[in-house]
This record gives sequence, C-alpha cells and structure tokens, in this order.
Amino acid sequence: MSGSLKANSDRLRDWAIEQALPLWASAGFDAKTGRFREALTLEGRPLLEAPTRLIVQSRQIFSYALAVRRGWHRDALAIVESAYAALVRDYYQPDGKEGWVYSVYGDGRVADARRDLYSHAFALLAVSSYAQATGRPDALALADETLAFLDRKLHAPMSGGYLEGLPAAAVPRRQNPHMHLFEAFLSLWSNTHEGRFLARAGEMFALFTSRFFRTASGTLGEYFDETLQPAPGAAGDIVEPGHHSEWVWLLRWFEREAGRAVQPYVDALYAHAARYGYDSAGLMVDEVSVDGAHRTPSHRTWPMTEAIKANVAEALAGRAPAEGKAADLAGLLFDRFLRLVPPGGWMDRLDAHGRPAAEMMPASTLYHVLCAVDELDRFAHAAGT
Repeated sequence: MSGSLKANSDRLRDWAIEQALPLWASAGFDAKTGRFREALTLEGRPLLEAPTRLIVQSRQIFSYALAVRRGWHRDALAIVESAYAALVRDYYQPDGKEGWVYSVYGDGRVADARRDLYSHAFALLAVSSYAQATGRPDALALADETLAFLDRKLHAPMSGGYLEGLPAAAVPRRQNPHMHLFEAFLSLWSNTHEGRFLARAGEMFALFTSRFFRTASGTLGEYFDETLQPAPGAAGDIVEPGHHSEWVWLLRWFEREAGRAVQPYVDALYAHAARYGYDSAGLMVDEVSVDGAHRTPSHRTWPMTEAIKANVAEALAGRAPAEGKAADLAGLLFDRFLRLVPPGGWMDRLDAHGRPAAEMMPASTLYHVLCAVDELDRFAHAAGT
C-alpha cells in the first residue's frame, strides 16, 4: 500500500513518541488530581464534565508504563506513579465496599459504584503494568485482593467464567471481559512467572475453547445467556472482526508462554476476519454476522490496531501474507485515523463510507494504538524490512 513495513512502523512510532504521548500527558492528564482525562474534544481540549472511568485510568497507566519500558517519554515514570496512586485512592473501595468502582467525578466523588467485570480486568492489567514499570512487586498484593473479590462475588461455577458485575447485570453475558482477563493473567504471568497466573490464563483459554469459540463456523461469539450458551436472536449472531484479531494475538502469546496448541483456533479466527472483516478500502468493519454479512459497516480505530497485532503475530508464526498485511494496515491506520485531528489524537470512528464520524477523542483508544505500535516496531526492526 504505502511503503514498507519498516517505513510505516517508523511513522507510527514517531507519531506516538513526538505527538500522542506528549498530548495525553498534558491536555489528557490532570496533574492536580493525578487522573487522566476521559476524553478530549476534536480540537484537543479536555472534556471536563465527563466522569472518568476506571478503564480509562487503567489503560492509560498501561500505556505510560509501556512508554517507560521503551524509553518513549521522559516523564512517563512520574506519570505512572501519580496516576497509580490516584487509581488506588479514588477507585479501590472508596465507598467502603469490596472491589473497584466504575467511575468518579472530577472532584473524586463516586459517580458509578458498579463493580464491573470488564473494568476489573483492566485494573489487574494496570497493577501488573505498574509493578513492572516501577520494579515494585509488592503492588501485586492488590492483584491478589482483586482476584479474591472476583472469585467470591462474581464467579459463576455452573457455567464457568464470571458474571458481568455487581449489582447483577441482566443478560447477555459477554466474552469481552474474559478476553481481557486472559490478557491480564498473561501480563501478570509474564511479569512474575508465578504459576498461579498462568493457571488462571489456562482457565480463560478453556472457557474460550468450550464456550466462546464456535467450531462449526470458526467464529467467536460475543453475547451469551446466563449459561454461556449463544444469546437468543440477533445478538447471538454477532461477530466482531476486531475481537477475532485480538484473540489471535492473545492465543499466540499464550502458546509461547504455556506451550499449548492453538493453531486450529488461530487459523479459523484469522481466516474469518480476513475473508469477511474488511471493506473494499481495506478498513476493518465493526460487526459482521456469522455468515460474514456486514452488520455494522462503520470503522473504529481499535479494530485496525488489533488487526495489526494479529498480523504481526502471524508473520512471526510463519504465515506468509501477514507481513504485507500488517504493513498495509499500519499505513491505513496512520492515514485514515491519525492525521485528521490535532497532532497526537485520532478520529476514533469513520462511517460506512470512510468519512469522519466521531464527536470526540476517547482516551481509552491510546492503549490499543500504543500496543500495536510496540508490536509492529519490535517486529519491523527485528525483521529489518
């Protein structure tokens, strides 16, 4: 498409270092409270009225911890320290109850006291990222407390996996929080090499193979009933190509760490996404049906980043076309999503015709973009292409 893999990788890395990390460390970070902003306007100004979610704080801590590891931002460690202190202060048991609250207002008051499984998965990732970036393994005690809470309050022994949250949420249940628990457990294992974390990752893999993956169609279900059977009606037919890609990357990570066979699952997920997950311009679509029909033909930033990660993982595994696909996707990501807004921001959604369709820039996207930049950069420079 637009240059070699290395050229597109370098362009994304330079954007991350010179534009994105500085933007979200300034306009995107409130030094007074230690909290990241929930979002910026398309002009790059903070949206001050929005409560800030646990997932945003956790993802941004991951992002700047990655910057610490790669030496991408000179103030990254100080930001991680400040943001992590605020994370624990404002979100962990601020109302005297177990677990992490969903969101807080600008003055620190609890905005939403739900204990949300998806958010807890990212809190675990933040704890792991903080411990790695700072060399503070004692922080992992908080991961153990969080896991104990999930086991006591949200575990679903009859179906496997965990409930959506407290108070109990109505069905459908989702695969997505479990996917991010899988990611958090792999991160905790990689940072500690404590077998209990790899064992928990194995439990999520077993849930994927037994409940979420559909052998007949080679697809990943998104929505399920209370027993983790496919949700009735249209919801049970929804497939997200971005999540297919994300699972490909995670399964390859698990394969490296645990030595478990993942090839049949990877082949099926990758093939379905490759065949049905893109429009004619090469942009990944948001939702398709099991049969491949495009249900939601708009395009968000994050599926593009996950497709990059999946193709890097597959290139490393020897899938011949994947390197070129990663290069093309990197060029599209930069040209279509990262150049239409103030430097360091993004157009988070394009409509079905590829036209800008977002009204603001959610901070939560940086986690996806930086992880893709990291994967692509390390691969491109190791490959020397």
